Parts: sequence; structure tokens; C-alpha cells
Amino acid sequence: MSTSREPLPESITSLLDTLRGRIRRYVILEGFAAILIWLAVVFWIGLALDYVPVTFGASEMPVEARTVLLAIAGIGSLWLFFRMIVSRLWVSMPNRSLALLIERRYPQLGECLLTTVEASESKHEVVDAYEQEMLAKTRHDALAAIPEVNLTELFDPTPLWRNGLGALFAIITIGIFAVIAFASFQIWISRLALSDQVWPRLAQMEVVGLEVLQRDNAGSEGSTTVVLPFQDKVVKVARGSSVRLLVAANTDASYVPRYATLVYRTADGISDSVRMQRMGNGEEEDQLPFVYDRKPLIGMANSLDFDVIGYDHKLADYRIEVVDRPFITSSEVDAVLPEYTELLPRKEVVSGATQLPVGSEVTLTMTSSKPIVAATLFDLSTQESKQLKFDPPVTTIEQKYASLSRDLPLEISLEDIDGIANEIPYRLKISAAPDMPPAVEMRPVGVGSAITKDARIQLEGRIQDDFGVDRSWVEVQVVGGAKMEVPLTTDSDGNFTTVIDLKEQQTPDGVLRVEPDDKVTISVFAQDKCDLDGEGNIGTADRLQLDVVTPDKLLSLLEGRELDLRRRFEQIRDETMRLREEFTRIQIDAKRFVLGINEFAASESSPEEGISTVNAEDLYRKALDLQRLRIQRAHQASKKADGELVGIKVGFEEIRAELTSNRMDTTARKERLEKMIIEPITKLSDPMHAQLQSTTQELEALYDQPEPFLPVVEVALEQTDAIILEMERILEKMFDLENFNELMEKMRLLIDAQTKLREETEDLRKQQILDLLD
Repeated sequence: MSTSREPLPESITSLLDTLRGRIRRYVILEGFAAILIWLAVVFWIGLALDYVPVTFGASEMPVEARTVLLAIAGIGSLWLFFRMIVSRLWVSMPNRSLALLIERRYPQLGECLLTTVEASESKHEVVDAYEQEMLAKTRHDALAAIPEVNLTELFDPTPLWRNGLGALFAIITIGIFAVIAFASFQIWISRLALSDQVWPRLAQMEVVGLEVLQRDNAGSEGSTTVVLPFQDKVVKVARGSSVRLLVAANTDASYVPRYATLVYRTADGISDSVRMQRMGNGEEEDQLPFVYDRKPLIGMANSLDFDVIGYDHKLADYRIEVVDRPFITSSEVDAVLPEYTELLPRKEVVSGATQLPVGSEVTLTMTSSKPIVAATLFDLSTQESKQLKFDPPVTTIEQKYASLSRDLPLEISLEDIDGIANEIPYRLKISAAPDMPPAVEMRPVGVGSAITKDARIQLEGRIQDDFGVDRSWVEVQVVGGAKMEVPLTTDSDGNFTTVIDLKEQQTPDGVLRVEPDDKVTISVFAQDKCDLDGEGNIGTADRLQLDVVTPDKLLSLLEGRELDLRRRFEQIRDETMRLREEFTRIQIDAKRFVLGINEFAASESSPEEGISTVNAEDLYRKALDLQRLRIQRAHQASKKADGELVGIKVGFEEIRAELTSNRMDTTARKERLEKMIIEPITKLSDPMHAQLQSTTQELEALYDQPEPFLPVVEVALEQTDAIILEMERILEKMFDLENFNELMEKMRLLIDAQTKLREETEDLRKQQILDLLD
């Protein structure tokens, strides 16, 4: 008959529960000890990573690195907690396993404890008395052996002691560190709390600033050095600047470094470290200066980040930012011109040739390449400066000048929002162009240096002014006598033609009284519209002064000029005759060239002289070259004669015009000059000399072709003969005119003698009557 199994005795249950609790305490103690060791390791490693670089002049760990360190510490602690505590406590510890653990340590139990535990936990009932008796015996033996079981012997104390001692050592070392260096302990704890507190340094360094060479104020040619301080560890300099970095070490600090190191990184990826130069020994002052002014601080083209290290003090994350200098990109002038110019306002770009009339209202507008906060306008002529401030910054500068009275040369210096100035001031100049008097040109037509009192004086010329003429006039004055003004009218181009008739002024109502031996001056004046000084500017042409003579005296002067022209004409005739002789020599040589090279060479040498073929050709070629030279001389002689004939014709035309202007142009005189002299001379020039010049050009083209050359030479001779014949005819007419003039001169002398005799006779009669009365 089966019976149910007995429960596990309480003593055994208590033993197993005690073992289970001890195992859990062991796991917890070992796990927390490991966590403490881990945290201590992180504490010391983090302290080393944070502080040890400082002793070499490096920086502390940044907040990000310390955050990572705390994250590693936390993650490691959680991993140890779950790995060594939670996961081990989570493991099931049944009674059978605990009994088996005890059986292994105490084999003398003979597995009675394990059998008792298993029997009590078995679900099967006892089926017979023999099994029941055996289980009772086993239980009795287990209960008897329990007092012999010492649970402490079941545990290996080494891991627990090792971890415990390690944790204790970590706590002690940290405690000792906190006691001995409490300030450092506080700093490290603060830094672990992610504060910005830094480790104290033995050395104390300071970045003083950048020393930059700057130009003095506008208008000065000198330059000075200025020290630019760093603002928020940043300073801005102009591109291309050469600077000097200034750093100082505090001599009152615990340690004064022997040198300072500059570690830089350029924007184009170049990095390096250099030693800064030490200046002095710092004994007299409380700072020891260090400087550096070499590459890459020379002609800086890119921005630069740098750190300065002095023993254990590091000045990090400083930056020299390179920016472009401001400059003037364009300058324009907006001018309101004076009223007298009658011109609309104009706007133009300022250049080297910018000119504005005096009195213009000027607005100068300049555009800068970047926003500026200040500008200095320095007047080079007056050496005066004008400061302009802008808030907010601007890119356009305007300056007004109410009335432009002189040249305006300016130097403009700019200062941008970065505190950078343009290295070389921008220069511009606005020229003030004063209104010039009208330009007057005047020339007499048909009048020489002498006139009669009945002369008609024709004046031609031109009056020009930039902004128009208000009025113009002719002033005629007898030297030492009366003066007369005649209004003058010009066309749209300023040209004028006017006639001053002296005969009309000889009437009783006339203004002028002109007599022989007087001197008359004629001037042309013009006044413009410029009213800046109250009245316009007056311009004048060269004054014309004329001698007033009798008609006979004027004829005598003209006859003298005719004689000079005839003599010059005779010279031209003689030169033309020599030109014919030149053509004759050309013809003779041309006939010899027709014979051929050998015959020509034989004619040049005596029969006894032998001559080679080479010498004959050379002699023939030289003769041809000489022939060409003669032709060229003949052509130039014809051109020279042609030009001189034109001059003689103009001379006779001026004589004829003067006769007309002085009302002495009788029909006989006019026809004699026009038909007998002027027209024939004109024919000599064109077409006769023109045809001769064309013939000489043809001769030059055929000079080395004797056969066709000879007929052309004949034509040239015929043309030259025709010119000489025509000149002889003209000379005959000139002689006739001279004889006529001599006859007229004799008649004038007879008339003068008769007039003088009559006057003397009258005087003699008057004297005789007076004598009779006495």
C-alpha cells in the first residue's frame, strides 16, 4: 500500500536557505567592488588625460571629451552591474543544486543530503515499506551530518578579497588625493561635472595683440605701427599685411618660460609650430615679451588659427582673419552748370580729364567695395581734412560743393566695418575750368600795310566761345584821334565778314577824320555770356595798324612790289631755261643709249683703251642711273617753278585787290593786271607746268628703254620751249606795265612840281603886296 512522501526537514531547509543567501551576498559584494574599481580607474585615467597634457602646455579635455568619459564610466558601470550582479542573481538556485554543492564539499555525507532533498521534492508516492524505511534512514543520516557542515568552506574568498581590496585601495587613493590636493580634487570633480573651470598654470601667458604697419592720416606720406587687440580671440587684418604677433609672460608667476611656441594652422591646410623670439629678460618689468613676425605673418593672404604655448600655459583658438581692404569702385560727379552756359545738368564718371566750369554746383558720389563706417576727404590744395562718419555703415559716399571755384584734388581714405583702412588713399581731381574769353580771329582782305583815306577795309574772321557770344564789334581808331565802334554779326559757325568804308566816315556827319600820315588801328572784340564776375569776358584779335597815305604814295608802294615780283619772275624764267638745257643733255644721252652697251662704252673711252664686257655693262648702268637722277631733278625743278609762279600770281592779285579796296582800280589797270599778267601766269601753272610734270614722270618710267624714251624727251623739250616763250611774252607785258608806271610817275612828279610852283608863286605875290603896303 503506497504512502505520501515526507516534507524536507526544517533544519535542512534552513541550511539551504542560508547557503542561498550567502551566495547572493557574495555576488553583490563582488559586483559592487568591481564597479568601484572601474569608477576609480576611470577617475584616475580621466584625471591623467585631463591634467597631464596641461603640464606640457596643452589644453584640458574639452567638454565633449569629458562627456564621453562620463558616458564610458556610466556604460561600464551598468555593464558590470548587469554582468556581475543582475545576471548572476537572476540564476535559479534550487534545493537540489545547493545540496549537490554541499555534497561535493563534504563527500562523507554519502549523498544522504541530496537523496533526502530529491525524495522530498519527488512527486511519486512510496509504494512499499522497504523504500519507506530506506528514505527514513537516509533522512536520519542527513540530519545527523548537518552539524558538521560549515557553509563558509563552500566559498572561495580570493575573488571577493581581491575585488574588495581593490575597491578599498581605490577609495583610499581617492581619499588621500582629496586630502592632500583638495583644490585639485575639487577642480577635477567640477570638471567631471562638465564645468568650464580650468587647471591652474605655473606659467601665465597673455596675447597682447598684433602690431601692424599703417599709413598716417590722409595727406601724409609717413606710416606708423599700431597694436590691434584681439576681440573674443579674433583680430582682423587687411589682405597682404605683414604683422607681428606680440605675446607676454607674467614674470610674477610661479614659472617664467624660457621660450614660447606658436602653433598655427592656415586656411589652405598648412600647419606648423615655430618658436617665438624672446625680447629682453623681463627683469625691469613685470612682463617678458615674445614676438614673431616671420612666415606666415608676412604678406598674409589667408586667415590663420593659432595657439601659443608657454611651458604649461596654452592660449588656444586665437584667429587672425584676413579680409579685403575697402576701395573705391566708382566715382561719379553730378554737376549743375552755371546759367550762362545754358547747358543741362550732367552726370559723368570722374576721370583724369574731368573738367567742370567754374561756378558749377557739384555732388560727388563714390561707391566702396564694402560697407564703411568712416571716410576722410583730404583736400590736397588747402591741406584740409574732412571727417565723415556713417551709422549704419554705407557703401555710397556723397559730398556736395555749392560752387566750384578752383581745382578740387582729393585723397579719400576709407575705414570699413572691420576697422580696416585702404592702404593707399584714392585720388581724384575735378578741374575747375575758368570761362575763357572768346577766341577771335581776324584778317584783312585786299588791304596791305598802307591805305588811302577813301579805302574800303574788308575784314574776315571767326569768333568762337564755349558757351556762346553775347555781343561782338569792330573798333576803328585814329591814333591820337577819334574812335568808332561798329557792331559785328556772325553766322551760326561764328564766321563774319564786314567792310569798314573810311570814305563814308569822311562826310560832315562822319565820326572819323582820316588824313594822310595818320595811323588807323582796327580791332575786333567779342564778349561772352559769363556773368560770374558781373560782366562777360572780352576777347580780341591781333590789332591791325594801317598807315594812311596819299593815292600817289600808295601807287608808288604798289609799283615797288610789282618790280620785286617781275625780278622774281625773271629768275624763274632763267631757271626754266636751265631746265631746258637739262632736258637737252637727257636727250643727247638717250640717243647714245640707243646704240647699245658696247657702242656706248666705246664712245666713253679712247680707241687705245680696251674695255671688258663687265666694265661696259657697269659703265652703261651708271650712265642710266645718272640719267634717272637728271630726270628726277628736272621734275623737282618744274614743281618748284610751278609753286613760285603761284606765289607771284597771288602777289599780283593782292596788288589788284588793294587797288580795288582803295578805290584806285581804273579799268585800264584792272585789264592790264588781269589779262596781261594774272591769267597768263595761271596758264603757266596749269596746264603747262602740270603737263611738263606728267611728262617727266613718264620719262622716269622709261629711262632704261631708249627706243620709246626719245619721243617723250622731244615732247618735254617742246613743253619747256612753250613755257619759256609764254614767260617771255609775260615779261614783255610786265615791262610795258613798268614803262607805264614810270610814265605815270613822271607825270605825278610834273604835277607835284607844277603845284609847288603855283604855291610858291602865290606866296611871292602875297609877299610883294605886303611889301607895297609897307
